Amino acid sequence: MTSAPASIRWIDDGEKYGLVALSVKVEGDIPPGSITPNLCVLTDTTFPVATLWREWLGSIRTDQIEACNLFLFAKLSSLAPDIDDDENKSLSQRAQNFYVGFLLASTFAPAHDPVLLTGSRQGGKIDIREQRDLDCPDLHPYPPVVPEHVRIAAQLGENLQTLPTTPLPGGGPWRLFRTLHVYREARSLSQIIDRLHQYCRCIEGLILPDTGQTKKQFKGRTELFIGPRHHDMMDEIYDVRSAVEHLQENRYLETFDRPTRLDLLKKTTIAEHIARTALARIIGQPSLWPHFANTSALAQFWSRPTAEREKIWGHPIDPMQAVADFDPKYIHDGLLGAE
Repeated sequence: MTSAPASIRWIDDGEKYGLVALSVKVEGDIPPGSITPNLCVLTDTTFPVATLWREWLGSIRTDQIEACNLFLFAKLSSLAPDIDDDENKSLSQRAQNFYVGFLLASTFAPAHDPVLLTGSRQGGKIDIREQRDLDCPDLHPYPPVVPEHVRIAAQLGENLQTLPTTPLPGGGPWRLFRTLHVYREARSLSQIIDRLHQYCRCIEGLILPDTGQTKKQFKGRTELFIGPRHHDMMDEIYDVRSAVEHLQENRYLETFDRPTRLDLLKKTTIAEHIARTALARIIGQPSLWPHFANTSALAQFWSRPTAEREKIWGHPIDPMQAVADFDPKYIHDGLLGAE
């Protein structure tokens, strides 16, 4: 690296980058540099926004970007650093995959919308060629990011890069990526009950319920993910999901009742945990891709004997871990949707 100022030591002249910048709560020392062969991280620095982009973004958004404290990025040496081309697209995709891995590794909630940037460094200056705001995760409270989250996120990001081009039985991984897309959108929804609905859709995306058997199999097939002791809880979660699906959420929302809203938040937290940990395990273990990538593979997987499915999947997770620290006294009515 050159002896450039601290804010730009992460990139050399002639290199291009794709980068996601976030403002999050960080605990522990996250060493800067490469996490995997293609993905890097940087903390405790400033991303300098060039004058032209300051004018385009506006002072508020510029200040937000320059206040970011966690940067997930990919970079490479380029023969054409001044040209925005396929290299930039590839780097942006790698950075975005790193970010999606981060969503699966942590329930972080940034202070403002994360931003995806790509550009290069020339003559000691970093330029921006493209900028795109990413949806802001809306989970509460604000759990800290720790070094292990970044390590897991980078590996998931690498796997997300590899997965689309991996030959798989039954076709490509369209259904798995569609389920992941639903999860990403759910993280950014402001209404608790809407998030719960979408997290349930994620779970359904992985269990492939038969027509007319969705509620029964929502309870039965999720035993694979969370064990057999939670049928009543999954039944209650599914009832809320059905109410939203049929525009009957007035049962829960028409009159503000704090215990009811707290229960909704608790159920939503559990559903998120199930969806996220299941997706993280599938994407993190290539041995599971042939079983969960597409509809054909899922149908074959769920037709296997229970013992065979359990051997393929591994140990279940404890869904109640998600609410181990659930303490209503720290949850104000505004967070629960009170007007």
